[in-house]
Amino acid sequence: MYSINQVFKEIQDVGEENSVSSLHLFFRNMDLPPSSYHDSLEELWDEEEEPEEVETMMKVVPSAYHQYLDEFSKVKEEKLPPHSACDNHIEMEGSLPPVGVLYSLSNQESDTLRAYISENVEKGFICPSSSSKGAPVLFVKKEDGGLHLCVDY
Repeated sequence: MYSINQVFKEIQDVGEENSVSSLHLFFRNMDLPPSSYHDSLEELWDEEEEPEEVETMMKVVPSAYHQYLDEFSKVKEEKLPPHSACDNHIEMEGSLPPVGVLYSLSNQESDTLRAYISENVEKGFICPSSSSKGAPVLFVKKEDGGLHLCVDY
C-alpha cells in the first residue's frame, strides 16, 4: 500500500498537462479495492439510478466529462462518501466559541430551519450536537417567496 507521501510524490511527478488521466491510472494501479476506480462508463451507474436519468445526464454533460457522470447522480446526492483513514479534526487549545446574542426567527425562518435540520439528520448528513453554543443562521429569499438556508458562508 502507498503512503500519503508516495501519493503526493506521484502527483507532483505527473505534471499539469496529464494530471487527470495519469492520476486515474496511478490510482488504478495502487492496491485499492475495485470499487474505488472505474474501468468503464457502465461501472459508474448506481444500480438504483434510472436509465432515463443517465441518458439525460449524458446529453447535458459534455462528452469530455462523461467519466465523471457519477458525480451528477441523484442517488449519490443523498449519500455521504465513506469515511477515509484521514478524517480531520482541529484542536484549538485555550479557545472558546464566541458567545453571541440570541435572536429570534420569524415563523417562516423557524419552519425552514426545522425542515432543513430534520431532513439532514434523517439522511445522516448532520447529527445532534451536545454543544452549549449555537451558530448564527443566514437565509436568502427565493424568487417564489420561500427561504434558502445558507450553509456555505
